[in-house]
Amino acid sequence: MMPARFFTALACASVFAFAADAPLPELRIEPKTAGSIFHVRNTSTQPLTAYLIELVDYPGSSYEYWQDDPADPLAPGATKVIQVANMTVGAVPDYVKMRAAVYADGSTAGIPEKITLLLGRRKAVLATTRELIQRIEKAGNAAAAKADLEQWAGSLPPVSRVRRFRAEGINQLASAALISETAKALGGGDTARSLARLRASEKSLASARPPL
Repeated sequence: MMPARFFTALACASVFAFAADAPLPELRIEPKTAGSIFHVRNTSTQPLTAYLIELVDYPGSSYEYWQDDPADPLAPGATKVIQVANMTVGAVPDYVKMRAAVYADGSTAGIPEKITLLLGRRKAVLATTRELIQRIEKAGNAAAAKADLEQWAGSLPPVSRVRRFRAEGINQLASAALISETAKALGGGDTARSLARLRASEKSLASARPPL
């Protein structure tokens, strides 16, 4: 039997291999009134499904922008324009970096630890999506489902400043946002639409590469 440390080293080597095979997307940033604008260009030959943008080593400030949508990837050569409310990133663009990226064929680029966080976050969102489907189906109607999801969201522990940059905090924040978004959508009284959206998302996340 091979020692556990061998498998750990092999997994790390695989991440590095993926990272070396694909380029990071290009990132251009400009300031705007009460915010900033990201221009993300996919320089790969593969559709871009996920990426992480961070404010790096800027004194006294932190910022992360997570994008992960395998169902609506950014095509090769295409550019996506993203407006954000944070003004700091537009004022200090040299400190803002593209840190990790995942492509439709399962190839990755960037810092291996950040790639791991990005894929771990995807896995957490998939698990939350599946539980949301189960809870809504069990509730039977929109009002009951909405109340259950609001209670679920309220039961989650607060994420401290330290934890928000660790895997458990990153994953919880993503899951909490999805729960709250779904509860809000259920306020319209239509469970069928919410379930259809969640099932489509579950299918795209479950079939995305690399496998979770």
